[in-house]
Amino acid sequence: MIGKNILIIGASQGIGAKTAEYLSDQGATVILAARNADKLKKIQTSISGRCYIIPYDLNDLEHIQTIFDFCMESGIKLNGMVYCAGVNHDIPIRNNDIGLMRETLTVNYMAFVEVCKYFIKKKYSEDDASIVAVSSHATNRISSGMSTYTSSKAALEAAVKVLAKEVTKRRIRVNAIAPACVDTEMIDHAPFINKEELCNVQPLGLIETAYISYLAEFLLSARAKYITGAVIPVSAGNL
Repeated sequence: MIGKNILIIGASQGIGAKTAEYLSDQGATVILAARNADKLKKIQTSISGRCYIIPYDLNDLEHIQTIFDFCMESGIKLNGMVYCAGVNHDIPIRNNDIGLMRETLTVNYMAFVEVCKYFIKKKYSEDDASIVAVSSHATNRISSGMSTYTSSKAALEAAVKVLAKEVTKRRIRVNAIAPACVDTEMIDHAPFINKEELCNVQPLGLIETAYISYLAEFLLSARAKYITGAVIPVSAGNL
């Protein structure tokens, strides 16, 4: 990762924050985007290497280009991106809320597509770059109350596979990681998940965020140069 410029979307907490810290420790310059400016500033102070922050709310699909213009104006051409942004509003279909559905689809899927639209432009990224999206094991192991979340992640995975085909001429690779339950703030607020009972369905335990960061680093690196269009599960035995 030494000398690489990596954009991390959704970097204010959870997998995104841990990935930012880890990639920085490996020598990367990290550019962190999320809507909570205070959390971004706190993470920035914990990172010893070069780190830039861009407060941005992904619900605003119309101005996503400003993230990439900031990078260009700062003299940064990107080698990789990790898309960790995600929201989850568990709700049964009988109680579906259009507003919550719209937000989930916007952040988990639509913003990813829009971010990629700019990332793949030559003025913003290098050839041989790599995009890594964080999806979810929920697309394979369906649970009650997760219709919108699961649908948004399934759409994300479809976009990953389509984009992987579209950018092969620039040798840009596009992959997704699909973890089961990870020890993040999101799972603490998920009403359909009981952490005490989780061992019954996920025998290897709650996944530590660092292990998703390790896999993201591999997919960003030249060691994964032949891997593209893949959705890699991290199940922890939740089969």
